Amino acid sequence: MERNKSFVVRMTTYELLLLDSKVRRTGMSRECYVRNLCNGKTPVEIPPADYHALIREVRELIDAPMESRAAERVIALADKLAAVCLPRDTS
Repeated sequence: MERNKSFVVRMTTYELLLLDSKVRRTGMSRECYVRNLCNGKTPVEIPPADYHALIREVRELIDAPMESRAAERVIALADKLAAVCLPRDTS
């Protein structure tokens, strides 16, 4: 698809800073972020760096024979994942 149309949106400094903050957390460009919104998609934030390491650890546990100790580790990892993935105040 050829993207050759553009438009201008006027914003206050605060609105632009707010938009840029939201865009930065997704890893997208402003243009891609706005296109996603226009297409009814909700842009998602990039997960924190330790998220992928925790997921790998959970997968290793799932592949191992389950025993009570492993079950306890899975529960502990689930708690860690929840702490990592919950929205955090960035101010």
